[in-house]
Amino acid sequence: MADVHHQLRVAGSRGAVRLEVALELSAPWTVLFGPSGSGKSSVLRAACGLLPELDVSFQRSEGDGWVDLTKTPVHRRKIAYAPQGAAVFTHLSVQENVGFAAASNTAVDAALALFVLGAMRTRSVRGISGGEKQRVSLARAFAVPNARLLLLDEPFTGVDRRMRDDLLLRMQERAEAEGVPVLSVTHDVEEALLLDADVVRMEAGRITGRGTARLVLAEECARMRRVLGFEA
Repeated sequence: MADVHHQLRVAGSRGAVRLEVALELSAPWTVLFGPSGSGKSSVLRAACGLLPELDVSFQRSEGDGWVDLTKTPVHRRKIAYAPQGAAVFTHLSVQENVGFAAASNTAVDAALALFVLGAMRTRSVRGISGGEKQRVSLARAFAVPNARLLLLDEPFTGVDRRMRDDLLLRMQERAEAEGVPVLSVTHDVEEALLLDADVVRMEAGRITGRGTARLVLAEECARMRRVLGFEA
C-alpha cells in the first residue's frame, strides 16, 4: 500500500450540510464522488483555507515527519487549486491568465500545450467559450510552481466529452510524471472510471465508501450497462 502523503479532516456546518470528513490520501489521484450538495467542494475549499468557520486539520508528509498546513499561510501551502466554474481574469489574455501564478515562461508554455490552448494564447478570455475558459483555469493550476498537491473541483464543466477524455489521460500522465498528487471532485461516473483512481464516495457531508472506481461505483456501473443495453 502506498504511503499517505496528505491527511485532511474537516468538521462543521456548511449551509444545510454537516461535514464530518477524514481523508488519508495515498494514491496519485483521488476522486471525491457524490451528488450535488454532499459537501465535496467544501472539502476542497477547506483545504485551501477558504472556509475559516470550519474545524480543519490538514497535514502533509515531508521527510520523516508531518507539516501542519493549517498553521501554514495559505500562499505557502504549495497547493494548486482550480475552483468549480471557469475562474478567469476577464481583463487578461489566455496566456496572462495561465501565467498569473507561474514562475517561468516554460511552465506557461507547457500548460498551454497540455490544455490545447496554444493557438489562442493572445486572445482575451472574454471572447472564448465556457469550455475554453475552463481549460484556462485548469492550465493555470497546472502552471503553479512547486505545487505539492492539485485540487480540481468539477474540472470538466463545459468541456465536451471528446476533449475531456483526451485531457484526463494527459493530465494524469503529467501529474504522475511530476510527482504531484491530485484530489478532484466529480459527480460524473464516466470521469471516475476513466481515471481508474482511488474513489471516495460522499453523501450528506460524510464518507460512505472508498476503493477502486469499479468497486465504489458498482451500482452506477450496473445502471449504465442496463441503459446502454449490455444487460438484459
